[in-house]
Amino acid sequence: MNHSLGIMTLTPQVTNGYFLEIAKQSVSYPIDLYLFSPRGISPLSETVEGFHYNRVTGEWEKEAFDIPEYIYDRTYYQKDLHSRQARAVVQWLKNQKHIRFLGYGLPDKWHLYEKLRHTSLAPYIPETHLVKSGNHLLNLLTEHTDIIIKPVDGAHGFAVYHLTLLPHGILVRTTKKQGVIEQSFPGEDVFLKWSERILRQHTFICQKRLLNLTKGDAPFDLRVLLNKDGSGEWREFQRATRVGEEKGILTNISRGATYHSYSDWKRTGNSISWDFIEEELTTILEEIPILLEEHFSPLFEIGVDLIISQDHSLWILDMNSKPGHKVVETLHPEKLSPLYKAPLDYCDFLFSQSLSSLRRGDF
Repeated sequence: MNHSLGIMTLTPQVTNGYFLEIAKQSVSYPIDLYLFSPRGISPLSETVEGFHYNRVTGEWEKEAFDIPEYIYDRTYYQKDLHSRQARAVVQWLKNQKHIRFLGYGLPDKWHLYEKLRHTSLAPYIPETHLVKSGNHLLNLLTEHTDIIIKPVDGAHGFAVYHLTLLPHGILVRTTKKQGVIEQSFPGEDVFLKWSERILRQHTFICQKRLLNLTKGDAPFDLRVLLNKDGSGEWREFQRATRVGEEKGILTNISRGATYHSYSDWKRTGNSISWDFIEEELTTILEEIPILLEEHFSPLFEIGVDLIISQDHSLWILDMNSKPGHKVVETLHPEKLSPLYKAPLDYCDFLFSQSLSSLRRGDF
């Protein structure tokens, strides 16, 4: 008998290439595949309105069905009412003993920092502050002169600001669709008004800016995709370099950055002591999934962003439990088939385990 796996996203799109390719691969597994939104769930009847992948026609078909036994959560929440309602439904789902998520997600960036700064990863995590007020932000800027602030629950480079203290005032830079925009504040009063306004919209964390620029003055970092194989073991699936736009702030692909082969990048970075960095990288990437699951909940995949600073020190910039997969498509299309099979392989593995023996998430 087949078991059921549901791909859950806020706005299900049958044209989504990643979901469709997983669906095509599912035909070789004893898995019935579904696509749905938490908004389509009726907790009372425990049914869902969504899409079922027809193994014969090879197409998604609109259908009402029981909540799948396994869920691959690809839900990104916004600040709107629909997202708040969806988040509540997802929390309800996570508390159902007969439903198993492939990964239970991670808390926000501040809670991650609070936990991990007391672990073996502490030397690789930049000192981070939770911004409490406009005055607090001004004090942090006065102390460090060059800082980055970002929302605790942000993704895709949204609402990330670069603040610099200059002799004649404060310069604020951020990235919009049209590129980097700048605003100067000649005095503290106008800066405080601006900061109080953005602090009403988001809760921010603050970090001293780490210098990670190419010779062409573009920001760059490393993106590593980790996921679990069909035996439930962590593996490094893909490593790449992301390079942002010249004089830019972000390395997010959605904000104009590009992927580069890690091995090609190594060949161009002659001055970097790669042997030492590789050793540290290996240690960090082995420890990250173990520590995250130890302190939080079971996971299936993690996107890790790391910076190699100008002094060749390594820093963990971000960790994401719902990473994008364009890095594989862009650099190593030959890995696409194993990528699409990964959620199915792991679902199969979970099916072979005792559900009662697995811890459940509470985010």
